[in-house]
Amino acid sequence: MSAALPSPPAPSPRGRNPLPVEALQSHLGGLLREREELHGATSPLALERNRRQIVRTQWELTYALLDLHASG
Repeated sequence: MSAALPSPPAPSPRGRNPLPVEALQSHLGGLLREREELHGATSPLALERNRRQIVRTQWELTYALLDLHASG
């Protein structure tokens, strides 16, 4: 029997050029302001697109904060 080859390292969840925490916080703030404006007079599709962008940015921010605190 041969030994199993090690699996390749998983790609970083933050991509190759991740944004810093401050930039992600600013981007998230803009998305939240946009959502407030969308609530009044827009389609459900626009709200859903905005919601997905918020979730994705929150996910990226979580990993950015983990990276920041793990390295410091």
